[in-house]
Amino acid sequence: MNFKHYRLPLKTIDFTDETFCLSFPCRSLDLVNSIDLVGIIHPPVVRKNRKKYQIVCGRGRLVAAQRLGLQRVMCKVLPAWVDDLSCLMIAFEENITTRGFNIIEQALVIEKFLHYLSEEKVIEDILPRLGYSPAYKNLEFLLKLNFLEDELKTLVCEEIIQPQLAIRLLDLEEMDRQALARLLVTLRPGANRQRQILEILQDLSRKEERPVYQILTEPAIEEILSQEKLNPPQKTEKLYSYLRKRLFPRLVAQEEAFRKWAGKLSGAGIRVIPSQAFEKDSYFLQIEFTDSQDLYQKWQKLGEKIKN
Repeated sequence: MNFKHYRLPLKTIDFTDETFCLSFPCRSLDLVNSIDLVGIIHPPVVRKNRKKYQIVCGRGRLVAAQRLGLQRVMCKVLPAWVDDLSCLMIAFEENITTRGFNIIEQALVIEKFLHYLSEEKVIEDILPRLGYSPAYKNLEFLLKLNFLEDELKTLVCEEIIQPQLAIRLLDLEEMDRQALARLLVTLRPGANRQRQILEILQDLSRKEERPVYQILTEPAIEEILSQEKLNPPQKTEKLYSYLRKRLFPRLVAQEEAFRKWAGKLSGAGIRVIPSQAFEKDSYFLQIEFTDSQDLYQKWQKLGEKIKN
C-alpha cells in the first residue's frame, strides 16, 4: 500500500479515537526520552477521517510527541477510502513484526478483529499468528481477559497475577477482587499459591457468609502482613496456614497430631504415610533398606519406638 508523507499539526490528529489501538498500557512514557533524543524514526500511520486524522498505529509516538510539546510530526497518511479492516491489519502487522504483543494486547487484538471477522476466521487466521492453536477455548480465554479492570490488566502484564487466575477473579465482587489484587501485589506468591489462596478465601467466604474483602481486613490477617521480620514468601506461607486452619480446623488438627506421632516413629529410611486428607483410619509404613540385615535392624528400631 502506498503512503503519502505529510508533516501534520498534532492538533489535527484525533487522540480520542482508539479504534485501531492495540497497545496496553500506553507506551508513550517509554518513548518520551527516545523521541526527545533522536526524534521519531518510524512515522506513525494515520487515516484522513472527516475533520481530523484517525490514528492507525503509532499512538505512543504521537502522545509522546505531544508531551514533548512538538507542534508537527511526520506521518504516513492513508486516504479516507481505506476500510477499517485494512487499517486494523496494518496496525496488527506493524506491531507483531516489531515488538509483539503482551497477553492483554493479544486479548485486545482478538476483540478488535471480531468487529470485522467471524469467530471462525479469527480462530483460523489470527490465533496462530499470536502463538495459539486454532481452538475456540483459546478464543474464549483471551476474550475473558478484556473484562478485567485496567488495574488487574496491568498486574497480568507485569506477571504479578497469572492470567488464568485473573479470569477466575471475575467470579468475585468488585471489592473482593480489588482486595485480593492488593494482597497479591503485597505478597507476590507463585501461581500455585495464588490459586490455593483464592480457593480458600472463596470457600471461607461461603462458609462464614462474609465477603472476601472483610476477611482480608481482619486484625489477624493485617497482623501477619505487617510483620517486618518476615519476607513476602514467609508472609505468604503464614497467611496460607492461617486461612487453611480456619477453613479446615479438624483436618489441620489431625495433621498436627499426626506429625508429632509420626515424628516419634520416624528414623533413617522410615516413614509413616497417612491417607489423603485422612479419609481413612489406616496408614502406610515405608522402610528403605539395602539388605536383610539393614531391614532387621530398622525393624527392631521401629519396634522399640512403638513400645516407648
